[in-house]
Order: sequence, then structure tokens, then C-alpha cells
Amino acid sequence: MKITDITGTAVRADYRPEYMKDKRYYVKDETQVNVIVQVHTDEGVVGIGEAAHCPGLYGETAPSTLGGIDLLKAGLVGLDPLQLTKADTIMDRYSPAGNVAAKAGIDIALHDLAGKILGIPVYQLLGGRTHDGVPTHITPATYEDTADDLGRLMAQGYRFFKQKMSGDTRYDLDIVRSLLPVIGDRATLSLDANQAWSVNQALLIAEVLEREVGLDQKVILEQPVLANDFSGLAKIRRATRFPVMADDGIRTVADLNRVIECEAADIVSLKISRVGGVQKCQQMIRVAEAHNIDYIVDEINEMKVANTAVAHLAVASRNPLYTGVACHTLFEQDIVTSGGVTIVDGVANVSDLPGLGIGSESALGVDLESTAVRYEYA
Repeated sequence: MKITDITGTAVRADYRPEYMKDKRYYVKDETQVNVIVQVHTDEGVVGIGEAAHCPGLYGETAPSTLGGIDLLKAGLVGLDPLQLTKADTIMDRYSPAGNVAAKAGIDIALHDLAGKILGIPVYQLLGGRTHDGVPTHITPATYEDTADDLGRLMAQGYRFFKQKMSGDTRYDLDIVRSLLPVIGDRATLSLDANQAWSVNQALLIAEVLEREVGLDQKVILEQPVLANDFSGLAKIRRATRFPVMADDGIRTVADLNRVIECEAADIVSLKISRVGGVQKCQQMIRVAEAHNIDYIVDEINEMKVANTAVAHLAVASRNPLYTGVACHTLFEQDIVTSGGVTIVDGVANVSDLPGLGIGSESALGVDLESTAVRYEYA
């Protein structure tokens, strides 16, 4: 079997109203546009992947990803689709540092395709199932009444939350104070500043919360300062009892090594969509495990296809603290109508069906060509 073509289709999903307008540090549109990737073969088997985007943090968009797919597929057409490592090597040769979203989407599709060819789920390609399921975090709506939304999610069984911060010290402290009584000692609250705080600001917020928060409440400081400020992260980590999570600055193994060498974080967030695919993310997980540093297997503005790939990696990983695969539930609709990751009582799981467990294009429930987001250039 040979790869004959790789195609990408930009698709749009609208956030539910309570998630459309939130106060956070980086710009986020009310509509998410990702690219569904399809790897075609000469025997008619098609692998499905998704390239997810976060322009405000990483700069990539659907148009840039579509161009990246055209660039990368030139080296992949004619390849045996089971040669996953060779495919990853070829993509890095064609684009050593860029087109990360396109690489991730193609790599996910190749794993789906390999699973379909071999008749096994993706997690088997990654070493086999380690967990029956992995708890997932979810992001409550960020607004003044967010405590109500968090309470509703608690009632659904979620016990891990990524709460977006704004960069405004008073606002952020007030919103955290409103949430802590809701979760008590039953849940973990990660304060995701997305680089919005300065070092001194983070230290002030941590100091205030340490005075006010009991030891039984679980709070994480997630990416409080600029992504490349590893020394600043280390300073915050040394000064507070709250665990510090490094996130936005980890895009390569070299970045992860710098975090470890600087002792800058207690936890690292590792994302398929940010590092260029399943293979690279699993490599980083192995590095984190070798250095005995905690990690989560996380998402970036993902629809259900990419969320499902993350879930497969999470259940095949040795000891993730938790995962992040609930973003697709924040949309008004998702293009996947059957199969893929399931979340029950806040725990994510995947099926034993081949590949991602989503099936063929018919399982997407839409005609990709008719729903594509079009881009025209002068």
C-alpha cells in the first residue's frame, strides 16, 4: 500500500455562547477554524487527522496549515503508510522548524491510517493500553459568574479544571476566590495565565492565595510568565508551595530539556498539536518520565478528531496526572457524529475500534467539500 495524496480541508466550529467572549490574555476568536487532514492510499483506505490552531499563541492559521500540507506531502506521496518514523523524518527534512500544525495533522492521520490497515486502535501502536480511562480537565467559561459554570461541570463529574486568567491581578484573584469554595478539596484548579503575569505579579498572587487557601485545596500555577522565561518560572517555583506548570514554551525536546535543567516546573504540559504530532509528543513523555517530572497530555483548541488522538496517547502513557480532551464539548457542534473519545464522569476513554475509532469520512457526518472554509488570495 502506498500514499497517493494528502489533502486538507479547513472547517469551522462556533463556540457555545458562554465560551465566546471571555477575558484572557491572548486574543481568541469566537469561531475556531482547524484543518481536517486526510491521507489517501492506492487501496482506498483513508486516514483522518486534524491540525488545530491557536493563532494568538503560536501564530499558525488554517491558510498557513493548508500551505504546509502542500509542502510536506511532496515528500510523503509514494511512501508506505506504515513507515511512521520515516514519514516524521521526511516532514522534518522538508520543514525543519515550521509547519508544526500541518505536521501534527498529518501524523495523526498516519496513525489513524496505520491502525485501520493493521486492524488495531491507535493506542496499540503506542505501546498498548495502560489505563482504562484518564481524567480530563475542562475549561469553565471565564466571566464573572463562572462559578456557576464550574459547579455545573463538577456535577457532571469533572475534577480537573483549567481556569483562564486575565492578567489583571485584582480580577484574577477575585475569580479564583469565587471558585475555590465550589471545588473545596474535591478538585484541582489550574490557573492558566497563558504568559499574562510578570514574575512579581505571579509571586504576589501566589502569596495572597497561600494565605487564603488551605493545604487541602489543589491549585496549580500554569504558565504564569512569558513562554521563554525559564529562569522566571524557576524563581516562582522556588518561592511558592503551589506546583508550577510549564506549557506554552515547550515546543521541542530541547525546550523540555531546558525546563528540566532549570528546574523551572513541577509539571509539564505536552501537546500533540503544539509539538508536531503523536510521535514527538510521546518522545517528550518519555523524557519527562526519565527525569521523574509530572506531565499532562493536553490539547489546543481541538475538535473531536485531534482530541481523540490525545486520548489514545493518554491511555497508552505510563502515568499522566490527567489529560485534556474536552475542548470539542465547548463547541455548538462538532463534525464527528459517531465514534472517537468519550467522556463519562470526567474520565476520557477510547474504543477498541481500528485507528482513532472514528471510521471513514462518513463518520464525520458532513461533506467536507461543501462545508469547507474558503480562502482567496489577491
